[in-house]
Order: sequence, then C-alpha cells, then structure tokens
Amino acid sequence: MKYGYMNYRKHLLVNKNERPMNIGDPIQSFAVLELYKKMGIPKEDMIPLDRYDLADYDGEDMIVLINGAENYEYFAYASRFLPLSRKIHPVFISLHLHRELLEYELESLRNNQPIGCRDEYTVNYLRAKGIDAFLSGCLTMLFPERDDGKEYDKVFIVDCSEKVVEHIPDEIKSNAEYLSQVIRMKSNSDDYRLTLEETEEYHNIAEVQLSRYRDEAKLVITSRLHVASPCAAMGIPVVLVRDTFDERYQFIDRFLPLYSPGDLDNLDWENVKGNIPHEIKEKLLGICKNMIGLAKFRKDIEDIYSKKTQNICFAGEEEIAAKKLPMNTEDRFDYCIWGVCMPNSYLLYEQMQRQYPNARMLYAIDTYATGIYKDNIKIIHPDEIEKLVNKKAWILVVAPAAHEAAHKKLICNYNFALIKGTECKIFENL
Repeated sequence: MKYGYMNYRKHLLVNKNERPMNIGDPIQSFAVLELYKKMGIPKEDMIPLDRYDLADYDGEDMIVLINGAENYEYFAYASRFLPLSRKIHPVFISLHLHRELLEYELESLRNNQPIGCRDEYTVNYLRAKGIDAFLSGCLTMLFPERDDGKEYDKVFIVDCSEKVVEHIPDEIKSNAEYLSQVIRMKSNSDDYRLTLEETEEYHNIAEVQLSRYRDEAKLVITSRLHVASPCAAMGIPVVLVRDTFDERYQFIDRFLPLYSPGDLDNLDWENVKGNIPHEIKEKLLGICKNMIGLAKFRKDIEDIYSKKTQNICFAGEEEIAAKKLPMNTEDRFDYCIWGVCMPNSYLLYEQMQRQYPNARMLYAIDTYATGIYKDNIKIIHPDEIEKLVNKKAWILVVAPAAHEAAHKKLICNYNFALIKGTECKIFENL
C-alpha cells in the first residue's frame, strides 16, 4: 500500500511568471511525513500528490492524509480539491476551511467522515452541515522535540509588523535575525503552475528554514501559525504575537499565549516557553494511526468484495412481484394496498413509486390499522372499499391472511392481485 501526502505545486499569478508563496504550506506536508515515519511506513511508499488536483488523480490507489487549508483558490485558478478521485482513500486531519463549500463538496466530506479539523470554526461549520467533525488541531504539533542538551543562540523575528517590533526590547532586537515565511519564486513553467523541479525547490526552501528554527533558535517571535506550532512542538520558546487573530488560531491558544503588540511591554522574556504537551502529541498520533488503519482496512475489504465470482441478478421479492403486474411503466392508474400492518406493504409501495411513477395510491386498506399510512394516505377498513374506491383502481393484497377474504370481496368487482413473496396472482376482472 502507498501513502500519499500533499505536494504544493503552486499556481502562478495570471499572466505572470512569479508569485509569493508561504512556506508554511509544505511545512504541513513535512508533518505528514513525520507521522508516516512514526508509523514505520517506508520512505519509498510515501508518494507526493498534487494538492491542487486531487479530484483528477488517476494513479494507483493510495491512502492519503489530507490536511492544510481550503479557500477560494479553485475560483481564481484551474484547481480542483473536492470531490476526491476514487483512487484516493482519504483521511482528513487538520483540515481548515475558509469558504462555503458547494453541496457536492460537502457530500464528498460526508462520504469520508469523521473529519479532523484544525480549528473550532471548521468544526462548527461542518457540524452545521450535518458532518461528523472533531477538533484535531494542527499536525505540525507532531514534530519531535529537539535535543535538550544543545546550546542555541539565535533569536528569529519572523513576519512581525513594525508595530510588533516596536514593543520588542532593544537587547533582543539587536542580535535578532529577521526572517519571512513568504518567498517570491520565479517560474519558467509553460503552463499555469510551477514545474515539478520548481516545486521541489520550494519545498527544499521550507525544509531549510524549518531546520534553522530547530538547530539554531533560542527564541522565535512570530505572527505566523506555521512557525509557532512546529517550533512549540520542537520545544523552542515562542512568542506568538499579532494585531488580530482570526479563526485559524482556534486551537493553539490552548498551548501558547496569544499576544497583542502592547502585551510585549510586560512580558517576562526570560521565561518564554514553547511546548506542546507530550500527552496531546500521543493522542493526536493515536487518532491518526487509527484513522489511517481504518482507511486501509476499508480499502482491503473493498478489494475483496470487488471480485465478483457469480453473475446473479439480485432483486427483492417486492420488486419482482411489482414487475408481474399487467401495467406498463408509464401508465397512469390508481391503486390501493391491502394489509398495511405488513412491513412488505411499505416495500411494495416504494417499488410501485419506482416502477410506475405515474401511478397514484388512493388508500391503504387494513382490518385492524387506522389513521394515516405513508405520505398522508388514509387507511380505510375493507368494508369501505365499495363506498370509497374507484372501480378502475387496482387493489394489491399483500397480507396472506387476507387473501381468501379479499378474493371473495373483490372477485368480479375489481382488478386485484394477491401477492405473497414473489408470487403475484392477477385477477383482471374489469
């Protein structure tokens, strides 16, 4: 079995050969690779898939852990995320939605629930759509802690506004290195996306910067979620500070303080922490393993049942019985069903709707039941047939115990059928 992860082969800006790109995207894919590594999956079985074309994937079947964010890129570019290709057996963990999904996209998620969501906003949105969703947080929380015994001497200030920088003490700023998660890449692509080589370069840049945080940082000050989360997971002291926080941050507030610029004036800089509790990592890892294992078992059992060994036409008894009636499928006619205490009366009614869409059920008939049948159809007593039922209507008797009484009552007066299992005895009297 192969295991896929998302490859961010970015779309280029319209009529331009370059664009800004956030290296936080491939960092999320590195988290998936870290998970697969923890599961003992061989490197050769980890396959990159185009994040922006999952709907059209047509390679070998594989399990794919799908994380990251989904917004309106499909509107601006030729991008298709949902519904997923049938060759992809997805596990949704750490998904963030930042747009209204179309109904066919929601149905794709319903077919693959439960959905692990990065933030509360996405959980609430999907639950309101009737989809089983839970808060997983971000997979970047799974990065392993770095070596405690090593000395680290760098302060990195990553994508902080001037307003934020004004509140950072001078003694920290003076020796800090300023970095950004956003890079600009030029492309020599002949189409609207990066080439595969350029995509690899983009991922390599992200990997190098993530390694710098791990190997050099004694402190990271940032406004970026996908700097703060992986750094905290690795045990790097982090100050997460922004002018405003949107819904994407509705998980990390459990593990890191969320600071506004003015909060930095009173911050105890000597005791800044960075930590994702080990218990949380273990639980998230366990959920991922279980969901990936379930996806694999589902794929295996589907493979078993996809191999048909006998060519048999399967049909329910009511379906067969309904087909024996002497009407054509497009005919308009009225009918009643006698014996509504029998469960098969409901199955027959469904078959009549499917096979004779122009037919109309007038009444349900029963000696003991009263009230309303399905779809507001009234239940009448057999003694009321002559008074209420049109002579041209067919009466379908599904209660075997009523066959004899029905035969006596209806013979010569009505068209009727005595139905038992697949048997359908026709009495066409009029």
